[in-house]
Amino acid sequence: MRISKKKTLIILVAVLLLGTFLRFYKLGELSFSADEFLGVNVAYGYLQTGEWKRWDFNFDKLADDKAYFKTFFDFDFWGGGEDTYTRAWIYNWQVVQALKFLPAGGESVYRIVSAFWGVITILVVYYVTKAFTGNKIISLISAFLFAVSPDGIIFDRKIRMYAMFLPVFLLFSYFVYQFFESRKFFGSESANKIKALTGVNIMYLIPVILLGLLSLHLHLLSVNIIPALLLYFLILALWEFENNKIFLNRYTVYILLASISIGLFFTLYSDALNLLKSFVSFNNHFSYMEKIFSDYADKMLALILMVTGAIYLFKKKIKAGVYVSSSFLAIFLMAVFFWNRNAGEQYIFFLKPFQIILLAAGIYFAAGFIGNNFKRYGKKVYLASLLVMLLLLPNYAYFFQENNVYRQNSKSDHPNYRKVFDYFLKKRNAEDVLITRNFRNYYFAGAQVDLVTFGGERNEKETRELTKKRLKKIREENPLGWIIWSENDENFISKNAEKYMDEELTRVSNSEVRGKVMISRWEDE
Repeated sequence: MRISKKKTLIILVAVLLLGTFLRFYKLGELSFSADEFLGVNVAYGYLQTGEWKRWDFNFDKLADDKAYFKTFFDFDFWGGGEDTYTRAWIYNWQVVQALKFLPAGGESVYRIVSAFWGVITILVVYYVTKAFTGNKIISLISAFLFAVSPDGIIFDRKIRMYAMFLPVFLLFSYFVYQFFESRKFFGSESANKIKALTGVNIMYLIPVILLGLLSLHLHLLSVNIIPALLLYFLILALWEFENNKIFLNRYTVYILLASISIGLFFTLYSDALNLLKSFVSFNNHFSYMEKIFSDYADKMLALILMVTGAIYLFKKKIKAGVYVSSSFLAIFLMAVFFWNRNAGEQYIFFLKPFQIILLAAGIYFAAGFIGNNFKRYGKKVYLASLLVMLLLLPNYAYFFQENNVYRQNSKSDHPNYRKVFDYFLKKRNAEDVLITRNFRNYYFAGAQVDLVTFGGERNEKETRELTKKRLKKIREENPLGWIIWSENDENFISKNAEKYMDEELTRVSNSEVRGKVMISRWEDE
């Protein structure tokens, strides 16, 4: 089925408007949570000082703790230093600009950059899908699936770099594919000679380098392009051998060169093995199996459509189909079996476009198959089957749940720190001490409360864990005090300390203090 440019534009604009609404509606409804506080503190710190240092809202000054988070791109000329936080500073710089234009602040202002990148991603997904498949309908389906994706909406409404990382990595991956597979010849005679000799199109080298550096700056997950490419080369090498009986084809040469490069890296870089161990280990994160399909109402239907889409792309555009499938499969298997990280949704979020492209191709093929078998009814059957799959597949139930990104109560997975700290500020005494993680100080701004922190990002052993011994000492030195913690903090609170809090302290029970945030306090004579 063909679709005109006018209809394509109308549908794409409608999808874009829907995706924009879903990302900006009630953007400040949920309180900040988890690592969002890191972005809040460092963005406001830069706004105040021009340096990537965290701000302590409690005392309205620069934070005393070390803010440095080491990555490959934290060189001094990038604004680094042992007391600065330069991770994904390009993303955080955009947040700073939003704060300049909308100085009133508030959760929605801090998140507006991510929401904007979410809208951009819809267009990028459409563009890349169109480039890989050459099919406008599949591209529109892809754009729609991302527009209504609960995961996409959730991450596009957080002050985290993942909203920007996804489209950048997708474009980087696409231009890497173009570098190896583009058939387009340019006016440069030398470039055309290199292409004829090696198969690579060096005219794409500049966007590959620029997008690669930007992607790597945003997140080290970008290095997963390597296993994705190796799997792609391996499959294409086998395909070339099966079809042309040529063992030493350009893909086997690519594999050989990649192997030599990796070997040289480990030989010349003395700390390479330790670096590898910090990112890779033999883990079994099988929970990713469920997380990767969380956007879809029926996981088995999603899996069947993905496989169908992959087969369809193999038949229509073998190299593009293999590349999209390899990018998804190689990185996903790395996540399940090798990544040395906890199994968090944020780490597989950037895989979503590759999954969506396969799903969209599967939906298109299935609708076409049904339409072809009922031709006597015209296009109505095709359009009806397409509509039914788009109604059955996405997890629309998310938007009607009691708790989602648009509403929150005590049963929410998202702790309501805003309400909890409001309660603390209303009930505390001037001499009270507060025990909580310092990076949440946005919600007790200007309180100037004596604070004891735990769970630091760095390895300050004396302050990282809240132990029973430490808790008892704090209590001995402070007759009045509060402890505010959530389930996210359990890794930093010893079991003995939890038991001590249950037995010796008073757990606050109030309508404003429910859910996954707890408050305990003591009042000693």
